[in-house]
Amino acid sequence: MQTRKNYFIKKKFQLNFLLKFVILLLVEAVLIAGLFRYISNDTITTGYLNSTLRIEKTPDFFFVSFLLIALIAAVAIGIAAMVIFLFISHRIAGPLYHFEKALKEVDSGDLTVRIDIRKTDELMKLKESINSAFGSMDSRLGSIKKGLIELEDLLSRPDDPEAVSKVRSKVKSIKEEIGYFKLSPISKSR
Repeated sequence: MQTRKNYFIKKKFQLNFLLKFVILLLVEAVLIAGLFRYISNDTITTGYLNSTLRIEKTPDFFFVSFLLIALIAAVAIGIAAMVIFLFISHRIAGPLYHFEKALKEVDSGDLTVRIDIRKTDELMKLKESINSAFGSMDSRLGSIKKGLIELEDLLSRPDDPEAVSKVRSKVKSIKEEIGYFKLSPISKSR
């Protein structure tokens, strides 16, 4: 199993996700500080600071300590979360990159393409569904192509008395294969 060297595959997606996470972390910190201040606003705390007895409102007494603890916790949790997020988002961004690449190849006419992602990546079921769809289209269009080649061969033998019935049979078979696909209506041009 190979390891990825580049963890920013879909940079815009990953950075946008990371920014939202950091904003959520900051909102959480502000809410915790606000809740602490609200709950402890009507209380008084006593304690010593360098052998001086202090009596203050609890939010004021703990402000510097609380701010320092919150800052250290936010930085530590933020760094750990960003590292974890980077690996998790990579397991999503990597497959998305492969899906886009494969769909571009199919759009250019290559139905032999298949998506290959790591077993640890997310979106495995989607990969299997897309590969199944690619395989089905490849098989059906291959059958149509084979039928057209056989039809061309039959048309090249105009003296063969069985050719007309074989042509009809091949045309019917090709129509059935094409009938599998739901297509946009054909516009009639004048």
